[in-house]
Amino acid sequence: MPIKKVRLRATSPKRLDDALVDCLPQELGRAVSKAKARKLIMAGAVYLNGRPVRVASKPLSAGATIEAVIDVEKLFADATARDRKFELTEERILYEDTDLLVIDKPPGIPAQPTLDEDRDSLFAAVGRFLHKRDGVAKPYVGVHQRLDRDTSGIVLYTKTQRVNAAVSEIFSKRRGVKTYQALTVCPPAGARGKLQREWTVRNYLGKISSKGKTAKYGAVDSAGDLAETSFRLIAQFPRGLHIEATPKTGRTHQIRVHLSEHGLPILGDELYCPDNRCAEMAPRLMLHAVRLIFPHPLTARDISVESPLPTDFVHCLRLLKEAQRN
Repeated sequence: MPIKKVRLRATSPKRLDDALVDCLPQELGRAVSKAKARKLIMAGAVYLNGRPVRVASKPLSAGATIEAVIDVEKLFADATARDRKFELTEERILYEDTDLLVIDKPPGIPAQPTLDEDRDSLFAAVGRFLHKRDGVAKPYVGVHQRLDRDTSGIVLYTKTQRVNAAVSEIFSKRRGVKTYQALTVCPPAGARGKLQREWTVRNYLGKISSKGKTAKYGAVDSAGDLAETSFRLIAQFPRGLHIEATPKTGRTHQIRVHLSEHGLPILGDELYCPDNRCAEMAPRLMLHAVRLIFPHPLTARDISVESPLPTDFVHCLRLLKEAQRN
């Protein structure tokens, strides 16, 4: 389907994303979620009174003119994401030897199999890739790291069983160093002066609620699992922060919870962000596993692997910087 150009007129005062959700279905013939409306706005495809706008919460007055340039196929491409296969390519291999394989995971795909048999995973993609490249009927793939579906970056797998115990020990004994980068909301004006350049959160985490298949975690008493993360402020902008996180433990949602409970939820985090601030500038969770340093399980030689910031992360960071100039 070719690019579709849409021209709308606001009939009442409301937010820009709400106006698109209300009006676009009539033009496109199908429902448009608020997430898709924000995706269009952040991509620079929406104009308000002739000028590009990238703020989903932009208030509109009655009579305002909205124009959108929409690649309909691309906008709705994720509607069948559960059934679409992800094919691993050589470009996403960050490190490989006889026993180990380190992959640069894209956002939007689970790192390991899920209960949904129709949903693809990076684990399955690695198996298909090794089968095709090496001609092995059933290649061995061992899982030792787990990233949330929308978290991007470094994931380590084993290719042989002989290193499994040693790799497990590397992580359980904290001999590996994992580094993440995140984009978060900016603290309230009154708290910005108290923001530290470096800080550490150490507490106990446990499941505090569950809705369907989605579990939410938070700080609990000592009955939970010990969790520790060190943070460093990379840069501060009027509308957000660029933060480095180094988890000392590997609890579920650890970085997300520690930042959220510190008043700095990650942009795009719909589970741990209490309002729309996190969704206005980010198409997904802005968390990226950028570096992994660990001793090789057989030789003990230090291996250091880095993953470049993905395009959507760089784009979101650029929006934060541009907001500072404006």
